[in-house]
Amino acid sequence: MHYLSRIYNLPFRAAMYHTQKFDGVTCDTTVSVSELDVNRKYRILRAKRLTTRFSPTVILTVKNGEAAPVQILRPRRYSDVFTDTDIEQINSKAVFLHLIFKGVCPTTKAYLYATEV
Repeated sequence: MHYLSRIYNLPFRAAMYHTQKFDGVTCDTTVSVSELDVNRKYRILRAKRLTTRFSPTVILTVKNGEAAPVQILRPRRYSDVFTDTDIEQINSKAVFLHLIFKGVCPTTKAYLYATEV
């Protein structure tokens, strides 16, 4: 019998569901795009597709130098850049990509990104 099942007297399936939710919680800090250094490569460690209250998006966990990994919430216009296959390959370590923050567009004030191998 699973640990949560014994504590909360839950059926096994419910305990597994809660275990999976607990396992999905990370301690990564979410940072604003404006906190990234311009033209610096950030290695993408994990990618996850999610839907916020505004729109579907992709959240990337990147290596921030020697510091702990940080999460970056990509704007909606970049959500289609990463396909489900791309996300699977990033998470399985089949491909290693880097996120590069290119700065802010002077005309539209939009954040600009690039990815490299």
